[in-house]
Amino acid sequence: MSARAPELPENGHGSWVVSRARLGLALVLLYALASGAAWLKLAASTTGRSAPDEISTYERRFQEVRVALPARGVVGYLGRTDPAGRTPAEREATSLLDFKRYLLAQYALAPVVLIESTEPDFVIGNFDRGKAPSTPAGFGIQRDFGNGLVLFRRSP
Repeated sequence: MSARAPELPENGHGSWVVSRARLGLALVLLYALASGAAWLKLAASTTGRSAPDEISTYERRFQEVRVALPARGVVGYLGRTDPAGRTPAEREATSLLDFKRYLLAQYALAPVVLIESTEPDFVIGNFDRGKAPSTPAGFGIQRDFGNGLVLFRRSP
């Protein structure tokens, strides 16, 4: 007794089942190819026109400041905006924005360490664009980089 594959019926129904399976497989493969081509086309069209991310923008903004600072060390940081807002939620949003700006500045200037203080000889002011920075007591403006970015240095 030998094991044989079952034979398909002679009435032609077996060939129709095989044809349907092949057709289904061909349609799935065609869909996969078309879908893959659509994704590739989308990826190719979006890479050329993507906007710069916020971190890269901050890095570029602090590029000149980085050159003016020592390579390593501790630098002061001023960047708190007035806690504007009538509701606690608005004040919290302002506080979170200030903290975000501080973290982005720290990232852009690493390995220099930023502390929210005027104790170091150099202090970076990261203010809103268009607002005149207030110079901390005992400091002078070393350089105004524009866009709300100022480097203060302790007066002798």
